[in-house]
Amino acid sequence: MPRDDHIDKPYLPNRKDFHLGKGTVMKSLMKRVFAAAAAIATVFGLAATTVATANAADNATLTVSTADAKFAGKTVNAYKMFSATVSGDGKAVSYTLTDEWKPFFEKSVGLTGVTSENVNDKANDYVSNLQGDALVAFATKASNWAQTTANNIAAGATATVSADASSGNYTATFAGLDYGYYVVAVPGATLANTSGQYATLVSVDSTNVNANIKGSLPTVDKKVQVNGNGADTADAKIGDTLTFTLTSTIPDMSAYDTYTFNFKDTLSKGLTYGDITSVTVEGVDAPLVKDTDYTVTTTPAAAGNTLLTVGMTDFKNKQQTNAGKKITVTYTATLNENAVVGGAGNVNSATIQYSNDPSSTGTGESEPDKVRVFTYGFTVDKYTGDNYNDAATRLAGAEFTLTAKGDTSAIKFVQVNAGSATEDAVYRVAKAGETAGTTTTITTPANGKVVFQGLKNGEYTLTETKAPAGYNKLASAIGVKVNGSNDGTDTTNATVNITYNNDNNDTTYDQTASNGVIPVQNKSGAILPGTGGMGTIAFTVIGVLVIALGVAWTLKRKNA
Repeated sequence: MPRDDHIDKPYLPNRKDFHLGKGTVMKSLMKRVFAAAAAIATVFGLAATTVATANAADNATLTVSTADAKFAGKTVNAYKMFSATVSGDGKAVSYTLTDEWKPFFEKSVGLTGVTSENVNDKANDYVSNLQGDALVAFATKASNWAQTTANNIAAGATATVSADASSGNYTATFAGLDYGYYVVAVPGATLANTSGQYATLVSVDSTNVNANIKGSLPTVDKKVQVNGNGADTADAKIGDTLTFTLTSTIPDMSAYDTYTFNFKDTLSKGLTYGDITSVTVEGVDAPLVKDTDYTVTTTPAAAGNTLLTVGMTDFKNKQQTNAGKKITVTYTATLNENAVVGGAGNVNSATIQYSNDPSSTGTGESEPDKVRVFTYGFTVDKYTGDNYNDAATRLAGAEFTLTAKGDTSAIKFVQVNAGSATEDAVYRVAKAGETAGTTTTITTPANGKVVFQGLKNGEYTLTETKAPAGYNKLASAIGVKVNGSNDGTDTTNATVNITYNNDNNDTTYDQTASNGVIPVQNKSGAILPGTGGMGTIAFTVIGVLVIALGVAWTLKRKNA
């Protein structure tokens, strides 16, 4: 009979066993049996241990954290894509695709040959081989799919990011999680770059797991244009028109059916809104069109402020293909008569209002970004006497003009307060086009002090055009230099350094105005000698002598 080597044969003892005797053969057989039994028991024992370990340990804690304060107080969702079973020693993990994620791998990932029967194996193979940019793109796609309302994916767990940082991090903690492979995402979080990752993929395969929150939230960068460059601060005189820019990044809106994206800018009372000059998208030649691509509204706000809203129209449909590109709003505003002089400046604060949950119409708002426009001033203190102090006599009625260096026309002012014996006179720079009540002549009140408000940094010429009655007019104009600065923070007021000279020198300002006050001295006029008075006195004396001599001669004749 031909031999079939593929047929399994029962174990047979070899010849050597027979030569050892019957007892020896039996002992050998028993050893093999017990060894096999022990091996089987070990296998089943491991399996039992594995199951017991997995069941007992499915009470995991996942802590996600970020150093980005913009996530403070935000909701974080965890979506379980795979269930996990962990070996007893914790060194091996097997994954099983959850039912609700099967459509994702069947229809959205692009797997070939996938069926309902093999989708688990296909999904395991696909994810396990991802790395680098491919893994990042997968995280983004999975997050978008989970958050798309039509897919009906419920978050397995929800947590809230702490409001306060601990050790530099804001954290959200998921307790009581099953072992598994999770997509962790903050609703509304995105990276504008579609190849970027704004979801965390994390395997929860031990009792305590830590991960980082991925992605970002929409932000706005607000600048005021100074010499063609964006800055956080600027100085201006009242009436100046300034240009502001609001820049954000177009987010990836894949998870959303529609997307709200509005620029919101609060102008302080000291700024008057002008007009939108452009709305542009990076790399796109044609600017966006008002009332087609965006709308503009202005509404009164608290404390006399103005809220400017630039709302994007049909933003997802029109701009999803431009995700990752910058979008910039440019507009103008004028510094007006209500401008704060010095101090914290005139604050302009902008935010982005954006969709923050694909499953609802809810919106969030970014952290505000601020710029400040500063305007400055100084005080003239008119006095007479040899010493400048509180006891010195102040002079009313002195008249001045103020001219910017290099200009021939005096600056126009509006009198805010005429002043008195106890109050300073106050004059502010007139707005552009303002004519009613304007003057170029600044007059000191009874207390001698007049305040010039609403000036930008620069050099000025202060000229006394009329001295108080009985006093001599200054022989030379006074040169004044205004140099204000601020570090751009909420807590720091502006500092302004006023220097001056008494000879209108164009380069040297050798004196510093203490507290912004420039003392200006007037001297009284001297009584000059005159010849007319001496002649009158002489003739008067001679006349008296003649009369006296006449009387004496008459008396002498009578006595004779």
